[in-house]
Amino acid sequence: MATFARSSLIDFSRFKWLKPLDASLLLDIGDRSPDLLSVPTKDAQEVLSKTVRLVLDLPRNSTPLVVWTQGDSELLVHSDQTRIGFSSGVVALRITVECEEHGKLVVPVPIGVGTSQSPTGLIMSTFEDLEGPTELVDAWRDALIAFAWEALLEIARVICAEVGNDKRGLPLVPGSIGASPDRLLLQPVSRFSLLPGA
Repeated sequence: MATFARSSLIDFSRFKWLKPLDASLLLDIGDRSPDLLSVPTKDAQEVLSKTVRLVLDLPRNSTPLVVWTQGDSELLVHSDQTRIGFSSGVVALRITVECEEHGKLVVPVPIGVGTSQSPTGLIMSTFEDLEGPTELVDAWRDALIAFAWEALLEIARVICAEVGNDKRGLPLVPGSIGASPDRLLLQPVSRFSLLPGA
């Protein structure tokens, strides 16, 4: 699904908050880029709108609708209506779903992250009791949380890759995800090696 390649879906050159890495700065394994990125909600939403299809493995020109199946239950997900918002230490993804019993509704998934004053790296948390009809939330909680979590990671991955490459030529990755009012906070880092000597 997600690859090391940079995104060709978004024109990042017009974003003033994106600070590309100086070509003379060669980051070693685990090194942070000099700048913490502060992404406005509007721009984070644009990135989400382009990358949400990757999270759901949807071909580029296919319908944005996805049907999740679990036993005899089905849930229709309107992926193109997924929205993101930020407050201090919280990223909220609002997922639009539809089912026969409850019609069309929005299920918010709040994800606790760090702040600029209290960074938490990639440690995130959420609630088990999501807002929505009890039987729907009980049946689909894990899938909704997993979708929101992966969507947030994909936004962070795509943006950090645009900052530049480390000294091995690999795109930077998120080392920390945080939030402040109306802003997504990202710290790009050089990826760690999983293999000794790599």
